[in-house]
Amino acid sequence: MEEVCSPVVAWKLDSAHIAVPIDLSVYSIGAAMRVAYKFTDRCFVFIERDANRNTGVMVYLVGRARSADLSSIALDFRNELLDQQLRCHLEEQFRDVRTLIVAQAFSEGNLIDGDADEGDYRSDPRGAGQHR
Repeated sequence: MEEVCSPVVAWKLDSAHIAVPIDLSVYSIGAAMRVAYKFTDRCFVFIERDANRNTGVMVYLVGRARSADLSSIALDFRNELLDQQLRCHLEEQFRDVRTLIVAQAFSEGNLIDGDADEGDYRSDPRGAGQHR
């Protein structure tokens, strides 16, 4: 039987202190920062470059009280990291579309179809008011 090596989710230093390694070849520093900020209401968060690996950072989660138990927080942190990385990826992928939508929303004219501004709502040249 072959032994399967599972990834390290976190190291529990004690019940109120957890260290979560993040591989920056998989996750961006932007995603890590977003997750860290999101968890500041639940614990204190510290981010340091991982001295053992050049491609990673170590996130230290410290309970707000000495009696805090952060056992499940590392798994929540990992799930949120995946979510934020996907959001970063989608934001990059659709940046141009989002920029165009925002520009159109705040412009006085129609940036996509200049002829659309020539119409009058009373004459309804495109039939927008007609029942379909």
